[in-house]
Amino acid sequence: MLTDRYGRPLSNLRVTVTHDCNYSCLFCHREGEPLGGTFTFKPEHFRLMVQAAYSLGVKQVKLTGGEPLLRRDIVEIAEELSSLGKKDLEVSITTNGFLLVENASRLSEAGVSRVNVSLHSLERNTYKLLTGRDSLSKALAGVDAAIDAGLGVKLNFVLTRLNAREVPRLLDFASSKGVNVNLIELIPLGGGHYGFSELYMPVEMVLPHLEKRSVSSGRRELHNRPVYVLDTGVKVEVIANYLNPSFCLGCSRVRFTHDGKLKVCLYRDNPAISVRDVLLSKLPEDEKLEKLEEALIEANSLREPYFRLENGVVKTADGQILGPPREL
Repeated sequence: MLTDRYGRPLSNLRVTVTHDCNYSCLFCHREGEPLGGTFTFKPEHFRLMVQAAYSLGVKQVKLTGGEPLLRRDIVEIAEELSSLGKKDLEVSITTNGFLLVENASRLSEAGVSRVNVSLHSLERNTYKLLTGRDSLSKALAGVDAAIDAGLGVKLNFVLTRLNAREVPRLLDFASSKGVNVNLIELIPLGGGHYGFSELYMPVEMVLPHLEKRSVSSGRRELHNRPVYVLDTGVKVEVIANYLNPSFCLGCSRVRFTHDGKLKVCLYRDNPAISVRDVLLSKLPEDEKLEKLEEALIEANSLREPYFRLENGVVKTADGQILGPPREL
């Protein structure tokens, strides 16, 4: 397994399979990618990219977008990736759930292990306001379909001033379904940049409720995320990366963008390593894999924590001073 110069392993590849989406969430960070661009790789291109990463020790692959299930070949993509390492390669998908009823069983059969379903409200009007779609019932049906298909399910809930009051209800809902929760803090990227000051709610405001309901707590190695285990057995991971050096120190991820770049940090457009020409070339597959591995090794060498603690204050990778660290 590769490690960067900060001692952080590279074990996770996040893959944008499309920029298209049938939602317009107020806070979407678009995977740190700019708007625009309709270029689409084929399933075999994704397989080559993941195969190169897998050969270097990456064991977790997340397919994301946009909305991945808008791709008519999403099952084929999942099959291509799952075939690489049936025992130790985890392929999961982030989705808004709108198309899960039609696809859950097929995704499970294709080797997908888990879906992260974005469920930012359990109230119809708030859900519509946050996502731009009056489709809460579709998302809820998608959650049930995924459970019935034997997929692991996590609920992604982006915490804002508009939905913070729903956290207790969300935990009750997750407990009733036996699914885990990612409680995600808003970040000032993409759509979240424009409404950040109005929508931002620090997770510290809801941690007392989590602590009250939990029977144990710990940390996940990925991003040093706090994890709370409720008395129902449901696990709640707290994802708060803004102004959080501890989060960055636990980062083990590189991103493969929709247009074929290896992006080393959500917050930074550069440095990025383009592998598009390699993937689209007519080189023999073994030569493509060799060049993709070289690109991943180079990308890993460029990884560095974006938020870092220096002399008691948080700074960004480019030296901007932001203030005291958070206690998370």
